[in-house]
Amino acid sequence: MKKTILSIVAAGALSSTLFAGGNVAPVAPVAVADVCYHGFYVGGGGSIQRTYSTQKDWSAFVESQDKTNPIFGLVGYQFNCYLSVEGRISQSVYEEDYADVLTYSLFLKPQYPVTEDFTVYGLLGYGVVRVKGTDGNTPAANVGKTIVDKGSFQWGLGMSYDVTESWSLFVDYTSLMKDKSITPQRLYDYDPKKYDKLSDDAINVGVIYHF
Repeated sequence: MKKTILSIVAAGALSSTLFAGGNVAPVAPVAVADVCYHGFYVGGGGSIQRTYSTQKDWSAFVESQDKTNPIFGLVGYQFNCYLSVEGRISQSVYEEDYADVLTYSLFLKPQYPVTEDFTVYGLLGYGVVRVKGTDGNTPAANVGKTIVDKGSFQWGLGMSYDVTESWSLFVDYTSLMKDKSITPQRLYDYDPKKYDKLSDDAINVGVIYHF
């Protein structure tokens, strides 16, 4: 890894200085935290996503909740060891019940390298969630109609692991929409109840390539 190599080089330079005597100016060691990757990166992966109204549960069935499986892509720029900016777009490819979900997100990504290869991070930003009605395993009440298409604050938490110098694996949780008001409406054909709020969150797994 780059950080290991540069640390060894710095240590070697310092040792050479000590053996050369006091006539040579000492070489300051390079801190590992100062030699992190910086530059552009791209990535993608898949998610387990929930769109729900009043109840919050990952169980097999909850009234007003639809589980979807999106695929997503991302592009970002890492400024240093501790900060990146990242954009994401996702589209559901499987809908269990009523929700066809498209999301756009732009995040500020504060991060902390716990070890040379393992990093934890947060996501803070703004994005849009669009939910359209679709027929899944359960007949929907709004097939083809837009249920919600609004922007809001978004946040997340995650961790990544550097497999090689260029490739990383990551997993994170993102809250994409929370109690966003919608026109009161039914979500299922069989359910007479009308819902007036929707939320959306996801667990994401993916891979990143650093240029």
